[in-house]
Order: sequence, then structure tokens, then C-alpha cells
Amino acid sequence: MGGRFIRLLVISALFLTFAANLIFVMQTRECAKDTQIFPWMKSNLEIEVSKQERYINVASRQENNTDVDSLVLENSLHRVVPNKENPVLNIEVYSSRLNVSVTVNNKTIFSANHVNYIGLNVVVLNQKTGAKMASRNFNTFVSKQDSEDLVKFVEDITVGRILCFIVKFYKFKDEASYNLQNDTRKYFTKLGSRFINRLRWRDMWAMVIQKKLSGARVLAESFQISDKKPFTWASPIDLVTTFISEEDSVHCDWGNSETSRRRRKFCSLYEGYHGVCLCDNPQDINMDPPAFPDGSRLHLPVAVMVGNRPHYFFRMLKSLRKVIGLDASMVTVYIDGLVYHQSVAVAELFGLKVVQHEPVSRLNGRIAQHYKRSLSTSFDNNPEAQYLIILEEDLEISVDILSFFQQLLPVLEKDESLFCISAWNDQGYDHAANDPSMLYRIETMPGLGWVLSRKIYKGELEKKWPGPQHLFDWDMWTRMDQQIKGRECIIPDISRTYHFGAKGLNVGPGFQIDYFQKHAFNKKANVKLNADLMFKESYEKEIHRLIR
Repeated sequence: MGGRFIRLLVISALFLTFAANLIFVMQTRECAKDTQIFPWMKSNLEIEVSKQERYINVASRQENNTDVDSLVLENSLHRVVPNKENPVLNIEVYSSRLNVSVTVNNKTIFSANHVNYIGLNVVVLNQKTGAKMASRNFNTFVSKQDSEDLVKFVEDITVGRILCFIVKFYKFKDEASYNLQNDTRKYFTKLGSRFINRLRWRDMWAMVIQKKLSGARVLAESFQISDKKPFTWASPIDLVTTFISEEDSVHCDWGNSETSRRRRKFCSLYEGYHGVCLCDNPQDINMDPPAFPDGSRLHLPVAVMVGNRPHYFFRMLKSLRKVIGLDASMVTVYIDGLVYHQSVAVAELFGLKVVQHEPVSRLNGRIAQHYKRSLSTSFDNNPEAQYLIILEEDLEISVDILSFFQQLLPVLEKDESLFCISAWNDQGYDHAANDPSMLYRIETMPGLGWVLSRKIYKGELEKKWPGPQHLFDWDMWTRMDQQIKGRECIIPDISRTYHFGAKGLNVGPGFQIDYFQKHAFNKKANVKLNADLMFKESYEKEIHRLIR
């Protein structure tokens, strides 16, 4: 009797177990049928928020899934029912050796396959519209400074924005981990990254977060491990996440002044400009520099040459607005391109005049044609001006640059043996340049912040400037004997400009670090110069005296 009862219990247990498994399989198949997703066939994670709310999908799709880790945290889920006011943003981040991209709702809003995008790239999205508000590259392979700047950039982004982080290589030029500093890794760990500390030589990594008041909400993160063999990289990452859009949570009371209206317009479109969009004590954007000690200003046209490096341009303008004696109404920004809207917006943020040129030619030929049209327009629009000050978007400007030029203009006017005045000293390294009042005459044209006369440009250079079919560097052409004609330029011992642009047609991060970064830069105001010593005869006598 007892044995029969035990057998009955065992049979009942087996039957119940079989029935439970059958019900589970049927429910699983029904779920797969409804969602058209088979979790055992794809590296795809789907979490049901509730029966009343739609599913939020986060997926990581790779060409080779064997070495990939994917992560979705519960705090990445938005417990909000999507509707017309809050549509869904389908965000896809692609990271590979040759290309990176960010796609929102099947529209590519960022794509890069150039050497200038090596390292870590950050793309900032508007959490309501999915529009790109910023994209910035940090070359953490070459530059420790870029690693530090990456943290500063993320810190300055407005709360609520979506940030996509993407690793990018370029052919045989590497990679993202070599100069990624420990403090930066710790910062990303605090933001919620699970893989940043594992990122090593030629590994692949991508992450999408939403910036929060304290830290961040990780929406998705993926990591691919390289096998560390020569000339091999980790497999690409294709990271997909779905985000229910939401309204801006930050509303600043900046008032209704003209300055505030410019700021509000700019901050509704762009991110990543330090201090501009802060609610409290934002970056001053009024171009109202101090006058000379006697209350006067230098009334000479200033041409600022700009391309598509708006964050460089922003840094340049922050220094320009502090230049003593500047007349902001005389500044014109010349932009090489009709589609560089962000560069235009930066100029308008500071209330400056803008002239855009349709590109002509390509590479260095394009830059040369941009310079010619800008110089010609500057002199044509200022017929009374005998001199033009030429600046560039990747130069920090000394507070005394106009005082420096003003004191030397009489020499340039009277001495026919002079070609220009330049604010830059090619040999002005930190260890060698120490006297802000010392001057030299040299047999070339340094550029990088200089004064050109109407007489030389209109009378000589303009009419023989090479056409767009010639691919040449405008500055190298200007330095040729046929243009210089034995004339000289005056330069300072300590430069009045500082070249900080590490990404350009002719300059990369390595060259910037090895050459430009080590140059001295004057920060003193109202430096008195012995301008009379720069007349040719006086200068020659002084040189002979010094070498006796």
C-alpha cells in the first residue's frame, strides 16, 4: 500500500513537471511569435516594462559575436508610454576600425572615416528630437590632454542630453586606449560604464548614456576584445537602443536682452561650448574688449579666417574679446563653406559680422582661394584702410596684440624694406623666449596673426595669386622670393598668438604637441616696444653691435 502510494506521487510529480514545461514552451513561442524575436538566435535583449507599456529594445549586433559583451541596465528603461508628444528615438551606434556612425530613426546624423577621428568620439543628441547638438573627437591614442578634455566636455553637457561614445581607428593608425588616463576611466566608471576599465590595445567600445543631474543613466554599452595580434583589431560593434523622447528639464532665466536672445538661440541648437549654456554665471559672449589706456581703439579691419572647426573658433573668440583696443565693429568672420552652420552660429553668438564663401578648388587650393577672396573683400569693403589684420580660427590671441601692431605700424609705413608685421615667432620656444619687448627682423613671412598692407596686396599679390587649378599652400607661395622680393617682417621674441589647433589639413596632434605646444605666449598687457630700432639701418647697427 505504501509503495503504491509513493509510485503514485512520483508519477503525479512527473506529470505536473511535464505539464509545466509544456505550458512554458507554449508561452515562450507565443511571445516569440508576437515580437518576432528569437533570443537564442540574436544577441538581443528585450525587457517588458509592463503589459500596458511598449517594449524597449536594446541590442548589440556584431559581425563576430564570440568576443563581445553587451550590457543593458534596468535604469536604462523609461517607464513612460510613448505618444505623439514623446515619440521613440531609435539610436544606432556603429564603431569599427575604418568608420564610426550614429543613426537616429534610420537617418545618419554623424559619420567619420578620417584620420582626425582616431580615439574616442562623442556625439550629443537632443533628448526630445534626436538632433545632433555636438560631435567631438578626443585623440586618446596620442594626447593625454585629450583624455582630460574628454571629461571636461562631458561635464559641461546640459542635464538630459543623450551622449554616444564611439571608439575609432584609422587604417594602421591607432587607437583609443594608449593615452586614456586612469582618472578618465574612473570618471566613466562613475557614469555607469562596466567595460571602460577593460578597454585595452585595439579593443572596441561603445556606450550610450543620458546625462543626469548626478552621474548618468546608461542606455546601452558594448565591448569587443582584440586578440592583440599584429595588425588586427577587434570586430566592429553595432549598438542599438530605443529611447522614449522627453522634454528639456533645464530652463535658464537669462532675461530678454539681445545677448540673452543670442544665447538662448545658440543653446537650443548646440552643446559643448564651455560655460555658454550654464544657468548661473554663464560665459560672457559680449564682444566688448577694453580700450587702450588713453580710451582709444585701433580702427583697422580684422579678418578672421574660419573653416569647419567651430569649437576652435569659439576658443579663439573668447581670447579675442579680451584684446585691448579692439573695435568689434571692424571684425569680419570669413567662413570657407556655405553649410558650416555651427561656425556661423558661433560668430553670431558673439555678435560678429559673417561672410560665407562657396568653396572653390580642393585641399590646400581651397584654403588659398578662401584667403584670396577674404583679403580682397576686406580691402574692398574698407577703402580707407591701408592695413589689414589677419587672424585664424585656431589661434589664441594675446591681450596686447593690437598694442604690439599699433606701435610698429609707423615703421611698416615708412620702411620700404618691410613686407609685414607678424605676431608669431617660429623660434619662440618656452626655453628660449623670455622678453616681451624684444623684436626681430626676419627674411620670411611667419603668418599666424599678421598685418598686411593694401599697397602690397592690391599692388602686387592679388593680381598674380594662383588660380583654383593650382593646389598650393598660400603661405608657402607668399614666402617665395618672387613675392617677398628681399623684404623682411618684424616679429616678437614672445609670440602674441598661440597655435592650439591639433586637427587640420597640415597639422596633426603629434605635430601640435612636438612643435606648437612648446611655444611661449605673451600674457602681459601694455608692453612698451622700442619700435624705432626696427628701421632697417638702426636694426643693422644694433646687430653689428651685439655680435662684436
